[in-house]
Amino acid sequence: MKPSFACKCTSRRSLLATAVATVLLPLAAGFGNASAQDYPAKPITAVVPFAAGGGADTQTRIWGEAMGQLVGQRIIVVNVAGTAGVAGTKQGIAADPDGYTVVMGVASTIAINPLTNKAANYKPLEDLQPVALTGYTPYVMVVANQLNVKTLSELIEYGKAHEGELTYAGWTAVGEFARKGLEVHTGLKMIPVPYKGNTEAMTDVIAGRASAAILDISSALPFIRAGSVTPIVMTGPDKSSALPDVQTIDEAGFKDYFVDSWTAIFAPKDVPKETVEFLNAKTREALQTDKVKERYAELAIEFRDYDVAETRAFMEKQIQGWKALIEKTGGAE
Repeated sequence: MKPSFACKCTSRRSLLATAVATVLLPLAAGFGNASAQDYPAKPITAVVPFAAGGGADTQTRIWGEAMGQLVGQRIIVVNVAGTAGVAGTKQGIAADPDGYTVVMGVASTIAINPLTNKAANYKPLEDLQPVALTGYTPYVMVVANQLNVKTLSELIEYGKAHEGELTYAGWTAVGEFARKGLEVHTGLKMIPVPYKGNTEAMTDVIAGRASAAILDISSALPFIRAGSVTPIVMTGPDKSSALPDVQTIDEAGFKDYFVDSWTAIFAPKDVPKETVEFLNAKTREALQTDKVKERYAELAIEFRDYDVAETRAFMEKQIQGWKALIEKTGGAE
């Protein structure tokens, strides 16, 4: 009789355990879904790997304001300048993969630094996930008004007539390769002068202490509209509605050269796919609000409605394009 009694107890315990497990499994799943549905439950930090005031910082703040209103949480912009954007990018890579820290990427930090900067010992499309493109911006070459030149051809002629006099104000890897690319394609020689940021560089171009600079149009427009500098060429194949009278590089006669600008959101590699998809969808929604459209029109920033897969494909193409330019100009390590 005793063995029979033990079997009945064991059977009852098994049934009870099965019943408890059956109840707890859906409860656990429910808790998981609730957690995902609650995102974001606190502010999101956006790391900008440059000092405040530049094009990437401006776009991030425009996006952050609109995004915050949509998701019901603040977007806190943190500027981490240093090592040509490497320090801030690495901070983004090392962040907890919980979706509450993203890092803004640009061509220099994503496509150029890993090939040219020993400190950038990261693989951008492996250590980070492309989330969304926040803006695409043409680049423009501006010169000091004191030079009295209006086109790229005139600047080339000026450089030939005043050998060794032209100086180039640079503060990003994009700008430096833009200068090198122009030298390879046009023979235009300018002495590079490094600056900490666009404010210091543009101050010297305005004063005539530096001859020229190549920068994103959103950063250049305030100086151009004030008449402080002269725009002479768009460094891509397309016209800008903000500067319709300025030649494109193709119109200037150099079709195999282009330099453009963009800003995008990246997340640490282990952030869940559903969080990345959420950030992408809300970003695209935020960038199509009337307020953002107005600001982007003022700054000549273009909106490109890319999903996550399209954003990655864009990045892959950019990385390959910059790699080709870097190798052509002898800049790759």
